[in-house]
Amino acid sequence: MPVHHPVSVKKIFILLLLPLILMSSCKTSKKVVVSTPLKLRGAEVIEVFDSVLAHEFSFEWLVLNASVDYTSRNETESFDIHVRMRKDSAIWISITPLLGIEAARVLVTRDGMQILDRVHKTYTVHDFGFLDSLLKTHLNFEIMQAVLVGNYFPYLKNEKLKSVYEEDSCTILSTLNKRKLKRAMEDKDPNKPIVQDFWISTSYRITKSRMEDERLNRSLEATYSDFTEAGSKLIPNNILVTIAAVNPAEIKVAYSKIAVDETVTFPFTVPDKYERK
Repeated sequence: MPVHHPVSVKKIFILLLLPLILMSSCKTSKKVVVSTPLKLRGAEVIEVFDSVLAHEFSFEWLVLNASVDYTSRNETESFDIHVRMRKDSAIWISITPLLGIEAARVLVTRDGMQILDRVHKTYTVHDFGFLDSLLKTHLNFEIMQAVLVGNYFPYLKNEKLKSVYEEDSCTILSTLNKRKLKRAMEDKDPNKPIVQDFWISTSYRITKSRMEDERLNRSLEATYSDFTEAGSKLIPNNILVTIAAVNPAEIKVAYSKIAVDETVTFPFTVPDKYERK
């Protein structure tokens, strides 16, 4: 049975932002409009990557409603989120537990974020360095924006995709080249780099992503599935995130509404009685 506890601000960040730590299955739903299969003979990484960018989900304005289940240590917390976005500008998130009363409101911009904690009646402002220390991983506005719609993002600045592989019906793009992959497998590389892998379907959408850091013995994985068309591009309806670390966890996100290019506002008024922290 799921256990439903009040959602803390720290857990709000973990639940909403960890889908940047990704992986899982390569299956897509029957809703996907499949394009011509990839012809990999002689194909280069840049050719496949350019196709991924050409087919990524694009928008100017976006509204997302979703239910979220977060499971850790055999306990599950469930709540709803309402997300409003303007591309490259702002992400507004309202978090509502099952009782239907808003618990928190978050406004993210390129400079950082503001948080209204309605449970404890507090208001806080943070830059992205706060999230780095909280999640023990790198995060910025571009990553958050990409994760919410299943688009590509580089985890490390200026990181480039170096290899292309085939697995079943998918193409895999990786930041690890074949020579380094062999060295890492033979345990001869003392640096053991952080590796990002992206599984690409025949519709050129990312259906699986993985970030693995062997130095910290941690893998962060997510599956994107049940794709549907919105604004002429494909977007996943479901995201499953699996975190393999000291404190393993699983996050399920299921979108119930996806609306593209409806102009929206980002209401964020701080009540006078709220304490600034």
